Amino acid sequence: MEFTELVELYKHLEDHAGDYKYPHQISNHFQKIRDIKREGAQTAEAEKAQWEVDCFSFVMKDGELKPHFSGTDDKGRPWEYPDKTKLSDEALDYIENRLKSTPNPILRARYAHILWCSKRKHGKYAKAATDAYLELVRFYEEKDKTDSQGHHGLDVLHSIEETSILAFKVSYRIDDVRSEMSRLVRQFNSESSSAFVMRAQLAKHMLEGKDNFPPECFDGFPEVYRDLAEKLFKEGKFHNAIDIYKAGEKIDNRLSLKTHDWLRSIAESYEGLMNQRQGSDPAAISFCQGALEYYNKIKDEKKVKELEKRYGELIGKQQFKTFSQDIELSEYRKKCEEIAGKITDESPESIISTLMMDKGIIPTYKSMEARAKEIGEQTVLLNIMPISITDGHGHTAEHFVTDDERKYFKILEQYAVEVNFGRQFLIYDIFLQAIKKDKINIYTVMDFFEKHSWYGKNITKKMPQGKTETYNWLNMLAPSLNEYFNQVNAHFLEPEYMPNFVLAMDSLILKIEGLVRDICTFSGIATFYPTKDKHGRSIVREKDINWLLREEPIKKLFDEDDLLFFKFVLVEKAGLNLRHKIAHCLIDYAEYNIAYMHLLLLVLFRLGKYDFVKPYEAIEEKVVDSE
Repeated sequence: MEFTELVELYKHLEDHAGDYKYPHQISNHFQKIRDIKREGAQTAEAEKAQWEVDCFSFVMKDGELKPHFSGTDDKGRPWEYPDKTKLSDEALDYIENRLKSTPNPILRARYAHILWCSKRKHGKYAKAATDAYLELVRFYEEKDKTDSQGHHGLDVLHSIEETSILAFKVSYRIDDVRSEMSRLVRQFNSESSSAFVMRAQLAKHMLEGKDNFPPECFDGFPEVYRDLAEKLFKEGKFHNAIDIYKAGEKIDNRLSLKTHDWLRSIAESYEGLMNQRQGSDPAAISFCQGALEYYNKIKDEKKVKELEKRYGELIGKQQFKTFSQDIELSEYRKKCEEIAGKITDESPESIISTLMMDKGIIPTYKSMEARAKEIGEQTVLLNIMPISITDGHGHTAEHFVTDDERKYFKILEQYAVEVNFGRQFLIYDIFLQAIKKDKINIYTVMDFFEKHSWYGKNITKKMPQGKTETYNWLNMLAPSLNEYFNQVNAHFLEPEYMPNFVLAMDSLILKIEGLVRDICTFSGIATFYPTKDKHGRSIVREKDINWLLREEPIKKLFDEDDLLFFKFVLVEKAGLNLRHKIAHCLIDYAEYNIAYMHLLLLVLFRLGKYDFVKPYEAIEEKVVDSE
């Protein structure tokens, strides 16, 4: 349906705002009217339409008003759209009049929420938004009953979470909010595709609310969560069951009860996930580790022994997924787009697995070795002349003099040709097509890492004086990944905007060094070395990534193709050497480009398939022995 006048669209939205799944679909209608009015020089009407575009582009989350996009421009200046600080008095007057004129709860919730978060912040707006969101809970709940697979339950969840945050901020309708949350946990449509997400997230919200939700708010919850989780378990939906079992355990802890053996059920669910996978699937290894973690917690020694044996078998069966495609050089670009199209038609999990595992994404060591040998045979002089390379400042950075050194240089040289004039286009097309199709984004990538890589595991290290440190890599990787997706999506929204990857690359390159150090540590490779200070006193230093990637044991730890790729991108002076150049600020702005960004992302994805092979205590002994 097309609209050319604001009055037409206002009237349409009163009855049909609930027909639109996403706010940007409404924004698109106003955007078309804005463009029509601009062409007709109807400035006032165009301005009103633009204010509506801004209103429906804001993201309401955690009681706040967030921009849809943010980043820095090519001059390093921060920007965001929409920007609530740039809402003029005229725009706020318009939004307030729209709030007064519309009875539709979807529109009222949005306009009131914007006014509450604007410079006109007033409790009456928070109350108006609370009323509207509470009305929307029932509205979306009815939609879910008639379309249980339409994910309307997520709209219910968003509405109740936002009204909860606002209600407690202004002490308004608190009993109604508590009552609705408890009712949703107990009575929400169990056939809904959102049933498990709803209950898992509501439990998290209420538990984090602490004093806002006294124990009586959780009456009957343990039984609800147990029954739902057991239903999911029987249906083989083990991921969902784990989330619900974990929520149930936290509720029991809050109520000081023991209504179910939650930890055993979580362990059995991980075991179920493991058994669903083929033996060579790397995800099976991850799920086996999850089961081991929880069987260890409940001290089930029989199951621990059984799964430790299974874990060894799975490691031995691990294989890497491959694809191949013959490509004519003249049509290479077109073929890359076609291959990327096929890959990105698959599920997000399949796309990320391909980037993580596929042997066809990056050049192989053997193929580069063969090509280097062929070229060397054709140009005999290259086999006897010493080679040296200079850095970007004209300094001699490295020499290749011996036969082995010259051979390795030629392999790196061919690798650079293959990546710069071939593979980077395929990698670019996969990432960009997957993002355009909304197959990979910050949520799907983080979800994949949490479920299928060691990045999602809580890691505990022993520290001096008997202390321990627990951390999770997802927390440290999320900012750079989020920045990448924000920059690319901003470019899609406004093609004239050139993405700025400075923050994303600077953050990611340093985190990658930490990931490599952890893999080495937990695989028994010492990451430190003894040395002397300038006065001859004994001290210990950490090895940097340049050192770690050249350790002899690393060759057994990483696949030879991945290791060559890691070294080419990160540390080789005859390669891209991005870690050194970024860490020491020896990189030009032009090199903060999307091609290098994608290569770093590919390094991150491919590091994620490697995992710790022994528990920390066993490794500790090995590290000591290696000293």
